[in-house]
Amino acid sequence: MSGPAYDLLLVTHILAAVVGFGAIAAAGWAASTARRSPDPTGDESVRRFFKVGTDWPARVVFLVPVLGLGLLFGGDRSAAHEPWPWIGLTLWTVAAGLATGLCWPAERRAQESLAALGGSAVPSDDVLRDFRDACHRIEVAAGAISICFLAAVVVMILQP
Repeated sequence: MSGPAYDLLLVTHILAAVVGFGAIAAAGWAASTARRSPDPTGDESVRRFFKVGTDWPARVVFLVPVLGLGLLFGGDRSAAHEPWPWIGLTLWTVAAGLATGLCWPAERRAQESLAALGGSAVPSDDVLRDFRDACHRIEVAAGAISICFLAAVVVMILQP
């Protein structure tokens, strides 16, 4: 594959990475803000971000390796024998593992805790503590995932 088709695939690969990893980074930022809020149920932006449901833009990260492998095997196949695409895939695997094993379960827990806090006449300290703990887990996971993303960008650009 060459020319416009390859270029379109490359742009789509980059956009998928920026959207997916950007959404995860945004979750980390929102969790940091929410964790520090004295009254998370009274904060409209916290309630809006942590409404119950799946963060679909973050799931776009699953397209990144598919599109990357399309670039690798549809373009210059000699790069398949180089270490850089496999280093990038390894970094993506670590990031995806952190997202599916730590970040997204913590997001679900934060959503459920915030919903319980909002539905209660007298918010429970245990539920508030659970919400803040979930937000802390999101922050840590999103930070580690962002480091993996940045490292992968460096590897993809430098192609060591």
